[in-house]
Amino acid sequence: MDNQEPSGMVEQRWSRRQLIWGGVGLGATALLSLFAKPDIVGLTRRLVGSPVSSGKIHLYQLDYYFIPNYMTWRVGDRLQVVLQNQSHTHWHEWTIGRKLNLAYFQGFGYMNADAWAIDFWDGVDVTLSNPYQIDNFVPHKAHVTYTGPKGPYKIATGGDFSPTLKPGGSLTLTFTVPNKPGIWQFGCFVQEFIHYRDGMKGVINILPA
Repeated sequence: MDNQEPSGMVEQRWSRRQLIWGGVGLGATALLSLFAKPDIVGLTRRLVGSPVSSGKIHLYQLDYYFIPNYMTWRVGDRLQVVLQNQSHTHWHEWTIGRKLNLAYFQGFGYMNADAWAIDFWDGVDVTLSNPYQIDNFVPHKAHVTYTGPKGPYKIATGGDFSPTLKPGGSLTLTFTVPNKPGIWQFGCFVQEFIHYRDGMKGVINILPA
């Protein structure tokens, strides 16, 4: 009976193999938070939280998703968003807003159609710089300052505030987070909004100052 395990609490000793597999599990959880279904992403975020983004943020456009697809901003913070289209074949845009407009498509009924009823960028001061491979840029009701000649920005009209980048394109947007707290959606509505319906969307949670 000398080798009998004592009752009560037992100190946990981790083997090297357990530590390795534990690290793999944490890595898998991180990947799920980027690419998995929204309910799994939401659960992961509730467990580990979402840090407040500040300073320079790299926002990547891929086919058909954003990285990151969730951001937390704070009112009054100065941000520099470097938007980069990582696709080799597709044009992508970036819009932010609330309340998707709907339109009737015969045979399909009402579907998400033409961006937002409320454009996040209305009245916001934003500076654009470092344009590269811009397809077009719609300023809408934002107060825009352009760094350098306006030609490369391919300024257009119609629709919400939206820079659209060619494959490999990039653009830097510098602004102070406006006093518009709450949940905002972002997405790409290129190709008659197919990109958005295919999952190219995300969420921005803006915290009060």
